[in-house]
Amino acid sequence: MILSKRISQLQPSPTVALNNKAKELAASGETVFNFAVGEPDFTTHPDIVQVAVDALQAGRTKYGPAGGSPAFKKAVVEKLKRDNNLEFTTDEIVVGVGAKEILFHLFLALLNEGDEVLVPAPYWVSYTAQIIAAGGKPVVIPMGDDHDAARLTPEMLEEYATEKTKAVVLTSPNNPAGYIIKKDELTALGQYMENKDWWIISDEIYEYMSYTAEHHSIAALVPGLKDKYLLVNGMSKGFAMTGWRVGYLAAPKPVSKMVKTLQTQSSTCLPPFVEEAATEAIKRGKSLMGDKIKVLEERKNIAAELINSWEDVSMIPPEGAFYVFIDIRKALEASNDYQATESLKFSSFLLENYHVAMVPGEAFGVPGFLRLSYAVANEKLIEGLNRLRQALDKIK
Repeated sequence: MILSKRISQLQPSPTVALNNKAKELAASGETVFNFAVGEPDFTTHPDIVQVAVDALQAGRTKYGPAGGSPAFKKAVVEKLKRDNNLEFTTDEIVVGVGAKEILFHLFLALLNEGDEVLVPAPYWVSYTAQIIAAGGKPVVIPMGDDHDAARLTPEMLEEYATEKTKAVVLTSPNNPAGYIIKKDELTALGQYMENKDWWIISDEIYEYMSYTAEHHSIAALVPGLKDKYLLVNGMSKGFAMTGWRVGYLAAPKPVSKMVKTLQTQSSTCLPPFVEEAATEAIKRGKSLMGDKIKVLEERKNIAAELINSWEDVSMIPPEGAFYVFIDIRKALEASNDYQATESLKFSSFLLENYHVAMVPGEAFGVPGFLRLSYAVANEKLIEGLNRLRQALDKIK
């Protein structure tokens, strides 16, 4: 029996696999410094938990409406106006089981066999896999070597665009690199794409975690993009609600309608008690977790200061999200046992010998890097980085 050729090309998510391996090591009794998982270490705000508890106790445990409840979609519309200066209607909103599901359904809705999607590196691990699963072809735009240069320019898009280009993926603040596409850069990209027949998939799930530069939505800067702009967001990061699995799409009606149809044939809906909690959270907005976001910024500064003190290691300046993308190519190149791009090999050595889990750059299309999530306590962050330093010294 022959299985799907498309799906057989896929590999398990490397971030999930590494996190599982770290947990197995911890379960065996070892102390593991896990910087691999992409979630805040904070619990959901107790006020939001209480809303869900109240809804459960009130018996709201049946199926909810496919695509999201009217109350939550209305709250999303109000949030997009308040935070992003974007105008949407409730029938342009689709709510799903996490932003990950929304993205998957979106690629399925947009792509025909052989359609190409421009994906700037470094990219979140699931973009390319989902594009392939949907029958498309990810076209990766390589990252430049200058860590202080513009992250994405019209010239970079132009070089990799073809007549088969169907969409481009933007991620700002970026996972894994933590950079933010600046307002002038984003405007230039928008003006360039205004005349292109491309969908613009804008993953803005880390928007509240913008520290050194302000987050902007590209369609707010270039309103002419509105009919091709597809915003994906969710409650996981900015509200510390990863396990609740709440994501949403804001898109033109033909797209939102198709994504909703797909949802009726897959997950169907979110539990009503989850949506009630998410509705309360999104109404309260960034201020709900404001103190926690300040803690993340402090951790960013701790990590950056320590890494900047190392001569053989550099990084992309972290500006948002909760990651540092560490360039270890120089340190690897100085070793007799590693090539400059063998961060996957080194990450295995790091976990097995120093019990530190970091995701290798190969997962994000940029070998020779490590992604560190600094959503951990300060003492663990410092100890984990010290162990990384020891491991790099060991391979010299």
